[in-house]
Amino acid sequence: MTQIQFTIPGKPFAKQRPRATAKGGFARVYTPKETVSFEQQVGAIAAPLFARPIAGPVRLRIIAIFEPAASWPKKKRAAHLHRPHTQKPDSDNVSKAIKDGLNRIAWADDSQVADLHVTKVWGNTACTQVWVEAMTDQED
Repeated sequence: MTQIQFTIPGKPFAKQRPRATAKGGFARVYTPKETVSFEQQVGAIAAPLFARPIAGPVRLRIIAIFEPAASWPKKKRAAHLHRPHTQKPDSDNVSKAIKDGLNRIAWADDSQVADLHVTKVWGNTACTQVWVEAMTDQED
């Protein structure tokens, strides 16, 4: 299988923590609607690219590109472009949202991701670039 690449437009999104409410003496835990919506968007973008989920180990590469604030002076914007992004959200939360969005589309379960590389950088246009590749068996 060759490498499959796609881009998720907009500001990179980090998976949010589950929320809990207590109503009528019963605790209810749920996933925030923003997280559900983002994971559905990832699935909708990726679904046409995968004939079936990958079986076996998967290599996943993510580049999260953050756009500097419009209020930043041109000099500050230029100094940050293509440099590492060290602010929130955390890279692991960015990858969790994408991995969960690709469940049952790119792979059966995100536990199959054996090689993960996430990079966060400043860029001109906010987006998240994703590469998915089946890992070939090294031992034959």
